[in-house]
Amino acid sequence: MAAATPANLESYYAAHENESLAKPLLGDEAPINEQVSPESAELGHALDPRRSQGGHSCKAAAGRQCTTWQTTAALLTLQLGWGLWLIPCDFARLGWIPGLVTLFTLALSTAYSGTLFTRLYAAVPDAVLFGDIGAAAAGRKGRVLVYVTIYSLDATRCIILHLAATQSLYHAIAPLLEEALPLWQCSVIVGVVVLLLGQVRYLTQLSSFFMAGTVSQMIALAIVIYDLVVSARSSQEGSNSGTIPPGGVGGGLATGLVRHSHSPLIGDDFLNGNWAPVAMAVLNLIFAYGGQFAFLELITSMRSPGRFSDAVTLCTAIMTALYGGFGAVGYWSKGSSVHGIVIFNMDPSPLAQVAAGFIFLQALAQYLVNLNVWTHNLLVLISRRASRTTDDELWAEETHAKSTGDHSSSHWLAATAFVAAYSAVVAVAIPFFCTLVGFVTSVTYLTCAYTLPAWFAIKLLSGKLGGLEKAWLTSLIPVSIILSSIGLVASVKTYITEAYGGEGM
Repeated sequence: MAAATPANLESYYAAHENESLAKPLLGDEAPINEQVSPESAELGHALDPRRSQGGHSCKAAAGRQCTTWQTTAALLTLQLGWGLWLIPCDFARLGWIPGLVTLFTLALSTAYSGTLFTRLYAAVPDAVLFGDIGAAAAGRKGRVLVYVTIYSLDATRCIILHLAATQSLYHAIAPLLEEALPLWQCSVIVGVVVLLLGQVRYLTQLSSFFMAGTVSQMIALAIVIYDLVVSARSSQEGSNSGTIPPGGVGGGLATGLVRHSHSPLIGDDFLNGNWAPVAMAVLNLIFAYGGQFAFLELITSMRSPGRFSDAVTLCTAIMTALYGGFGAVGYWSKGSSVHGIVIFNMDPSPLAQVAAGFIFLQALAQYLVNLNVWTHNLLVLISRRASRTTDDELWAEETHAKSTGDHSSSHWLAATAFVAAYSAVVAVAIPFFCTLVGFVTSVTYLTCAYTLPAWFAIKLLSGKLGGLEKAWLTSLIPVSIILSSIGLVASVKTYITEAYGGEGM
């Protein structure tokens, strides 16, 4: 899943400035513009020329001015994120054949979901958010399920990105210190940094920093690929000359990214029935393709919504080529020994520190965006509840907050401190990135991407579905629920293994 470009709710609400936000968020008659997912809110800035600073040149959602190419670019910024760094590890757990089969299966499923969302929007053309599709298909129950899933995703994404930033900081500075800082201290540092920067409520003021985050990811990717290829060649030359690479040929974290001959067509975990790592690898790949929760908002920004499926197909093709290529290079070079985020498998060196520093900037930029949007949503929810139980005028005013700047400074500080605090605590309690990603994917991403869209399509498109497609969608609901359950159990099992010092992902 992914990363998104810098933005906030301001651009979205500006397009709906005359609409009321006074009704409860999950009520039967709640206005359709009451909630925005983090990624759609972020993309709203990139799609609005009134706030753009050299980015996309299309208008906000109400203008319907985005071309297919611009929507493809927005999708790429949304979906290319931290899932990329897990692809070599996923191949190591699955092997060449299961890894590539899973990758291409998810690519086809993602492309199909683009056509499905396009048809769902055609059935409910007044929809602005995915919750509106849910309401049209299943009434209040559908809207509630969507919003609960989206808000759960909002909250847990902050934890994932806090852990990513914490581990990146640790690997970037540890070689510079005589004694490495404990992970919890790195987590505290990250929490303080995001708390301070999070007080800049209009993310447009941090646009240069967010652009640096995107550029940092590309630089880190180039560094890792270079290191993978060079290390593999050096190892091969050493083998041809009869010498052994430093650290031996066994590999592991201490030997760096050296060429391993043990990269089987079918992974050892797969062959040996070690189902938990295999399930976690599949969940990581699902996470890498995640983005369906923001599809509806992107459709509404297009000049020709009917061509959204073309944008998804093109974006998916680009991602699949990148994921497949990076995964193949990593597995070819590192073999079955790669674990977790591939950058953290590099030998301690200045190059590894530079790569870790760059992905720290990437994680921090994405964290700030999610912190901003989740804090806004959280304050709106709290203010609506508080306005019904108290006469506090400050809370009453915030029920109509149309942008992040409409909240009181004290409330904003308290809310950002709360989000940063629980993210820091959970990141230290579950300091295993793959495990955390697996847990979040099983609880939220699968539901957003497959379970709910399939259910809504059966309700809204029943007269337009062929027998085969209807059977596919009907089967997809229990299959996705079963996968979510397996993923949840695998995440818990992996966490217990890792917590007691065993080897997980």
